Amino acid sequence: MRLRYMIEHALRDRDTNPRYEPIGVWVQGPGPGLDIVMEFLPGNDEAQEEADWVINRLVENDIKSLPEGFLEYHRSTMSPYRGMRGEVVETEEFATAEECAARALSGLPRPPT
Repeated sequence: MRLRYMIEHALRDRDTNPRYEPIGVWVQGPGPGLDIVMEFLPGNDEAQEEADWVINRLVENDIKSLPEGFLEYHRSTMSPYRGMRGEVVETEEFATAEECAARALSGLPRPPT
């Protein structure tokens, strides 16, 4: 299955040691419908809530399927003062968007506890 995904990063320690830290993944499937999975590492509730609002706005506006440039649009609209979203990557390695998201998340470095 052709999937497209991007890794989301948050800006951490902006004043003392600014850096982008990977926190989650957005995966867009081929459709039909709102074929999107947005998953985040634990402790990134604000990012998860913002992603949930993206889905809510789509539903409220009666959007039936995602446009091809959906990920690119959301990549370009994120403020670099809050974070960044990486390049959109295409893959056919996974059977589902959920599987792709789980693998991408498992490869992200975990913040120190």
